[in-house]
Amino acid sequence: MKKNGKISWLLIMVLPGIWQGARSQEMQPYNPLVVSVFNNATLLPGGGELGVFGIPVHPGIALGTEFRYNKSQKNEWFQTVKLGYHYHRYVQHGLRFYSEIGYRRHFKGRLDVGPQLGVGYLQSIPAKQIFEWQPDETAYLRTGKAGRPQFMATMALEVGYDISRSTEPPMRVFLAYQFYLQMPFVQEYVPLMPNTALHAGLSIPLTQN
Repeated sequence: MKKNGKISWLLIMVLPGIWQGARSQEMQPYNPLVVSVFNNATLLPGGGELGVFGIPVHPGIALGTEFRYNKSQKNEWFQTVKLGYHYHRYVQHGLRFYSEIGYRRHFKGRLDVGPQLGVGYLQSIPAKQIFEWQPDETAYLRTGKAGRPQFMATMALEVGYDISRSTEPPMRVFLAYQFYLQMPFVQEYVPLMPNTALHAGLSIPLTQN
């Protein structure tokens, strides 16, 4: 628990600093609102239906924004900050806060594609009640209500399409296939829990420089 606590506090301190650093970039032309719904699955990449979709569905939603580092119309470098939630039946509720560095290549016809790499914090809250024997109380008492702090390392591949019919600022729809490791999940036998998530979302510009 001490180790988990150190990881949690480190992420809580570092990620807001990353956010502020991204906000200070003079070259960012806009900050969009990025919204997505997704299906979370405890699978390695390539598992599930068509290699990207887990059954049964474990729904989730994510909200965030992006901070651009350049003004190139073809090669875009950016950073994300996102909050998310997902529900995995019988296993956990997942609350996440993470940041990604991303690259996006824009093609003619308003199509774009690119990878993203990130790290973050995940609060894993058990989806079922957990009880432990307490000798002092001579009874089983419920524990783990608040869940456990976890670390997440994530990578994703995103494909988007500009539906705004204007070069700046764009409004995009996108599909993103995300793989992330949740750790430590159960230190004794599953220290690294692999997850995949298929996101369908919309990026809406809010400001413009």
